[in-house]
Amino acid sequence: MADDKLRVAVIGAGMIANAGHIPAWKNQPGVEIVAVADIEELNARATAQRHGIPHAYTDVGKMLDQRRPELVIVCTPNHYHKEHALAAFRAGAHVLCEKPLATGYADALAMFQAADAAGRILCVGQNLRFFGVIAAAKDFAAAGELGEIYHADTISMRRRGVPTWGRFHMKKHSDGGPLWDIGVHMLDSLLWVMGNPRVLAASGMTYTKLANRDEGLATSLADSGAPIGVFTPRAYDYREFDVEDMAVGLLRLEGDATIAMKISWAANVPEGAGGTLILGTQGGLQLDPNLRWLKLVKNLGRYQVDVAPKVPPDPDVPFFGHWKQAEHVIRVIRGREPPRVQRAEALNVVRALEALYRSAAERREVRVE
Repeated sequence: MADDKLRVAVIGAGMIANAGHIPAWKNQPGVEIVAVADIEELNARATAQRHGIPHAYTDVGKMLDQRRPELVIVCTPNHYHKEHALAAFRAGAHVLCEKPLATGYADALAMFQAADAAGRILCVGQNLRFFGVIAAAKDFAAAGELGEIYHADTISMRRRGVPTWGRFHMKKHSDGGPLWDIGVHMLDSLLWVMGNPRVLAASGMTYTKLANRDEGLATSLADSGAPIGVFTPRAYDYREFDVEDMAVGLLRLEGDATIAMKISWAANVPEGAGGTLILGTQGGLQLDPNLRWLKLVKNLGRYQVDVAPKVPPDPDVPFFGHWKQAEHVIRVIRGREPPRVQRAEALNVVRALEALYRSAAERREVRVE
């Protein structure tokens, strides 16, 4: 690099760009965010002005051609991840793509193949892997503290937390609802802890029971996962809601292990309901739904014990996982470490969630092929 700075461009000027990615990357030494693009000119220009980014575009191709970034961060709705990642690879850039990588196995595979053809790196934005509790769970499992892991159960349910500021709720833009938004995080974390066993079959059901009607409730952006970063929200109309507001599923894994999931944006559950349980032959893990603590459940001689590991607390910074992720991606680009999310892991997650949606549509268990 002529100026020894990593030139970064951002596609998508929504909440996660403003609250997570841009602050994280601005904090990295040796990085310059050279441009931001969004289909809404107001969003692009306001985001550029807010963060001191010198150039704003509505045309992604023009931005890539004129600014020649070395890394492109894709923060657009799910449906456009492949399109924008492939454009970045054609322009010679590495890519960090927000989760989900894609909403279909074929698209996700094509993205990795495009990265290979361009000689570039594709990093997947599963930032929960940088949370202390998740990393500790991975360490315990890898050290054999749990023995053979044969089942995991995760519940991540918002009471009323539909993202109302963008296009999350519209199938033509996002391809699905909370299963792609939240479920992808929970499944990726679990499979990572378990050693990435291949998902073989899926049985799932999706529901749209609450979010497609006006309940007249007072809710907050924080309830929907946006404590900060929403500056120019799109007008929300519940009549546009055409994705699921809740999904449930059971995944069969190689080695006869299973994962059960319950995920929602809207459900009549108490606040804070949920969490994750991982069951092994030598021990189990309980993870707090907010990922602040975990408990190791084992036997000690003739006695049953619960161990509360003292995991160093995560930084009190909104979306801090994106900050740790940015540090990691820089090291990957510099050749200092491999991507934390490996290709086989990303493809395993995408094909599993795709199969859950297919199972729900066909009302039967399906094989993951």
